[in-house]
Amino acid sequence: MKKRWFETFAWILLLSAIFFGAWRLISNFYQQQVLSQQEQYLEKKADLLIRLSKNGADQTELMRLAENYVENSDERVTLLNSDGEIIFDTFDSDLSGTRSDRPEVQAVLSGSKLGFSVRYSRTLDQELLYVALPLTVKNQRTGILRIAEATAGFLAHAEAVKRSILFVYLLLCLLIILLLMYFLRQKNRPIETVLPVLKKVVANPKQSEMILQTSPQWEELYQTVNQLSEQMSQTYRAYTATEEQLYTLLNELMIGVFIIDEQHRLVMMNHAMQEQLGIFQEPELNRNFAEQIKDTQLIQLIYHVNEQTPFIHEEVTIREPIERVLDINLRIFNEQRQILGISYDLTRIRQLEKVQQDFVGNVSHELKTPVTSLIGFTETLLEGAKDDPETLTEFLTIMQKEAKRLERLIQEIIQLSRGEQDTHYAIETIQLYPLIKQLIAAYQTYIDDKNLTIVIEGNPQAEWPTKLELFYPIIKNLVENAIQYSPAESSITIRYQTTNTLTITVSDQGIGIDPDDQQRIFERFYRVDKARSRHSGGTGLGLAIVKDYTQRLQGTVTVESHLGVGSTFQVSLPKLIK
Repeated sequence: MKKRWFETFAWILLLSAIFFGAWRLISNFYQQQVLSQQEQYLEKKADLLIRLSKNGADQTELMRLAENYVENSDERVTLLNSDGEIIFDTFDSDLSGTRSDRPEVQAVLSGSKLGFSVRYSRTLDQELLYVALPLTVKNQRTGILRIAEATAGFLAHAEAVKRSILFVYLLLCLLIILLLMYFLRQKNRPIETVLPVLKKVVANPKQSEMILQTSPQWEELYQTVNQLSEQMSQTYRAYTATEEQLYTLLNELMIGVFIIDEQHRLVMMNHAMQEQLGIFQEPELNRNFAEQIKDTQLIQLIYHVNEQTPFIHEEVTIREPIERVLDINLRIFNEQRQILGISYDLTRIRQLEKVQQDFVGNVSHELKTPVTSLIGFTETLLEGAKDDPETLTEFLTIMQKEAKRLERLIQEIIQLSRGEQDTHYAIETIQLYPLIKQLIAAYQTYIDDKNLTIVIEGNPQAEWPTKLELFYPIIKNLVENAIQYSPAESSITIRYQTTNTLTITVSDQGIGIDPDDQQRIFERFYRVDKARSRHSGGTGLGLAIVKDYTQRLQGTVTVESHLGVGSTFQVSLPKLIK
């Protein structure tokens, strides 16, 4: 708006300057014409006086004629000799001196047939028009006749005409301005109509704008702008929908994606990438990516992507806020030389690989121990120890124990492998108290050997809907662990409570578990006391089965333990609906 007012003001100043300059030119031209006409008039008078005085030969007659001439007019006649000195002057008969320095006299003295000038006369105290003609006799200059007239006399009459010319000129200028404004208005009308519409379209491309005005001269332009607005609106909506779909898809991907522009500003980062990098707040876009990504190794990789190295693939370990292993692919992918980053979270895969390696190593080690024992005792018996009945009985008892341990190990490995498979078990309602009593009866021999006291606390009539194939190994392994690690003459307490959740706790008075070991006791083959565990026949898989089966039943398992005091395991299971 300010620019338009400035342009209008500039046009007004320019037109004013043009009109004022033109009027000055016309005024000066008119004044020159008036002076020229008056000059010709005075020249004719002077020429008439000269001819009446016999071409200036009779200067006395010329002075008489000049005296008679000025009686009826306001002109002034001066007679000069051939050198420009005053001989006679109608205004002041006593006037004398030279006038050779006057422009009109100098012109005649220099040989011109006419001399004139407009200048201020100190003698008459006003501006005069002077016209000078030479007096010649036989082509010889004998004198100079000069006639002068006050410009105020004839210019005053010209001012009225000049004012009339000014009035007509102003009317003409006003007409020209009005016509110019009209044509400019007609010329700018489509701009004034189309420009606001285009601004609205640019400001809000989603909304189409229409020009409702009709003009035969600009109808085609208005229709084209309307079509352009509609097409732009449709294109923008389609683009927005596609962009939203793309961002929705990227945010739903489990693969991390981010885009960085040529100035290293972050353009986009999906939710998976934020999670992988530990960015819990929405990242600020169009800022340097190093303000959002804090891992130095990944930052260095991004800076290494350039035209010479347009693609980088590397595995990166993120340390903060939690340790993650990411497979990073970086590449320059468009004309704007933006960097596309794709990240695959390999943390779980690497953990599973490690678990698998540990599992295979532990299984090999655990299977090797009883097998080695069986082979050793068998070779010893074959070498002659079988002939000693006492040695034979001892060795066979040990071999039976190792074989049973090997059998339990294989069964628990099979249980774990079944748990990892997506096996569907039927939900059935079980009687908790009879199930626990039956389980304790299976370990009665071990309980009697240690003289343990088993306490069961809970409603004897309590029932619970669950999957027995998964629920039974949980209780079995918790009770078996409590019996194995409880010292003689101690007690084991089994509590259960049913509300919306089944809570089962198994407490013993055993050796307890160190706080550092409590984080790992649910790992496969991990033992708190390896020597004692193997001596007691443990496999190191019991608690791993408890955790795995509890999770499959959508529950949780926790442990609370103190060294030398005992341990309490608690399992919470939700009610399953048939």
